[in-house]
Amino acid sequence: MTSAGEQKALVRYLSLVRKEGGEPIVGIPYREMSVDPDLVASFVLAVIIFENRQLKTFTKEGYTVVIEEGDHVVGLLIVDKIEDDSPYRYNLKKIITRFESQYEAQLIAWKGDIRPFREFALEILSVYPYRNFSLKMIPRLVSKSEATPDHQASIPWSVGETDRKMQIVLGYINGKRTIENILEQSEIDDSEIIAILSMLDRYNWITLSRPLHDGSVLVKIMDPPLFLKGVYGDQLTVLVELCDGSRTVSQLCDLLPFNLEAVKTVARNLIDGGVLGFKERDPEEMEEY
Repeated sequence: MTSAGEQKALVRYLSLVRKEGGEPIVGIPYREMSVDPDLVASFVLAVIIFENRQLKTFTKEGYTVVIEEGDHVVGLLIVDKIEDDSPYRYNLKKIITRFESQYEAQLIAWKGDIRPFREFALEILSVYPYRNFSLKMIPRLVSKSEATPDHQASIPWSVGETDRKMQIVLGYINGKRTIENILEQSEIDDSEIIAILSMLDRYNWITLSRPLHDGSVLVKIMDPPLFLKGVYGDQLTVLVELCDGSRTVSQLCDLLPFNLEAVKTVARNLIDGGVLGFKERDPEEMEEY
């Protein structure tokens, strides 16, 4: 995982390229850029490989490009402009060392097939996940019809050992366990679980919600749809209108003819449906690079 100093900058792109030939082996785009990262990579390779010059760092269009060479590959890490690249360089070196150790035979006997290297994305995302999460968040599986606007997409890194681990993590997701619960119960490394969850989130396989507590304060976002009114009756409208940001869930119970668990069950459904929301955003709810 990243250090606190790195969290201030956004990782944009990470790529491993074969030194002899310049073929991209693994490339992970994280966020949109105003420049084409492939063009940046081509420039770096031209300088290092074809001009045989050393190049460690350069700045382009407000981005810092951190460059490290291994025996067989060149690593490029593009981040928002930074003053100190040492923590990024340390992690990039570590990634290159792991990659070359794991795939040395394939790199030496190069056959041009990059498919066997895709599962290494889990190693990279264990260092730089697509996003970080509060461990209090609860992941929930979604269907393709729910995964809008982009719809649930196939995960390109879900192959080999990575796919096996992903299936294990998927088995723990039941809409009730928090991320912390999953970390505690699974034997998979914590950083790999976070990496897998970041993949599932990136490709719209899961949604994440905050746990609802007795002391949670809710606010109305919109009127409940008619079908929910048909299920819960007029008391649903009363509950929604009482959620004005001034009362906790337990205080709502004092004003309604329902027990605490019943109110929490209905409130969860209303949160999932976009009718209610939390009064204040949890600063740890979505911690991004």
